[in-house]
Amino acid sequence: MAKKGFMARLIEGPERSETYAMSTLPTNRWELGWDVFKTNKGKLCGLNLLTIVFMLPMLALLLLRYMQKVVNVATYPFTQNMGLGYPVYPTSAGLESQLALSLNIETFKYIILGVAVAAVAISGGFYVMRNMVWAEGVMVTSDFFKGVKKNYFVVFFSLLLYTVVIVLSILSINMASIMIASNDQSTWLLVGAQVITYIIMAVATIMVLYMITMGINYRLKFRNLIRNAFILTIALIPTNIFFVLFAAVWFLLIFMGFQLFSVLGVVLCVIWGFSLFMLIWTNYSHWVFDKFINDKVPGAKKNRGIYKTNANEDDGEAIVIEKSKLAAKPIKPITDYDVELYELPTSFSRKDLQKLEETKEAMRRDSDQYAEDHKDDYLNKKEPETIDDLMKAETETQNEKTESGKDEE
Repeated sequence: MAKKGFMARLIEGPERSETYAMSTLPTNRWELGWDVFKTNKGKLCGLNLLTIVFMLPMLALLLLRYMQKVVNVATYPFTQNMGLGYPVYPTSAGLESQLALSLNIETFKYIILGVAVAAVAISGGFYVMRNMVWAEGVMVTSDFFKGVKKNYFVVFFSLLLYTVVIVLSILSINMASIMIASNDQSTWLLVGAQVITYIIMAVATIMVLYMITMGINYRLKFRNLIRNAFILTIALIPTNIFFVLFAAVWFLLIFMGFQLFSVLGVVLCVIWGFSLFMLIWTNYSHWVFDKFINDKVPGAKKNRGIYKTNANEDDGEAIVIEKSKLAAKPIKPITDYDVELYELPTSFSRKDLQKLEETKEAMRRDSDQYAEDHKDDYLNKKEPETIDDLMKAETETQNEKTESGKDEE
């Protein structure tokens, strides 16, 4: 076979055998996540910037809260010797906790606006990421707003429920801190209550992530969404914690306390941070859905975006690449030289081209005639499906050869 010309190779790319093409496809979730990142860096960056735009109100609110905390620390003498200095504070017991409570109450008055806008970013972003994980073609902007149209309300109410839990938890922790600072005799009970509250906040965080990905994947009643998210959160605690931390590592770098890590974290978050978080969690949650949910959902396909060599639709598995099933048509052996292709000389004429076309036509007719003469040989032939079938077929072939040899003798 003649090699492609330079321009053809430049446009179409290098030739790839079927075996090579299949070997490059992701066969598990880790490979799928890396493949999505590797082949969609630009789209992930665009999605990240689009997400940041709609997260700005929430980020601004959190930034103002942080700045006010810094001002409070600088203004009030929480760490100074209370016997020295001016002005004199009659008592500072619980002052820091009281200021924190007041600041949180003031901040939470406006948080509903941030949640409403953030729901746009999350509903659109997770929808685009779902399509990427499913190995579907994605146009970031149009698919983003399509996801907003389809999933905004389920995401908004999930975030609203989560916000209520977080707000009540933080205010409860602040109240407990004030009581502890006032030397209440039940200090150990209050500390235990704070620890339990932090656990509730962690569970709620994982739950809302499941609620978002499930709400985008399936059409469930809201109470069923909460129930299923709670079950998956509690049943898979170790892996849930690992993947939440793994997805958020870019954000955690900012708070490591080292300037280099903080700068690196900010840069990564601006370029890919939110997109990578959504990619890692979406990919992981789809593994969970394949394992525990999709078998129970009529019509749901498993392992979407992953190439499985033994996948079949009866098992509910998505077949990413399907080999074409050729008809059982006899093919003339290539060792048969009854008809040869005319070779063009270095300097050829129209007559030489006609001879070449005639020999090509003769080869086609000869091949069709061979298929017609031997079509009955393939009518009842079954292709081996397993190694045992292949070994059995080989044994039968050897026996046939042995018997034919005996008949000739």
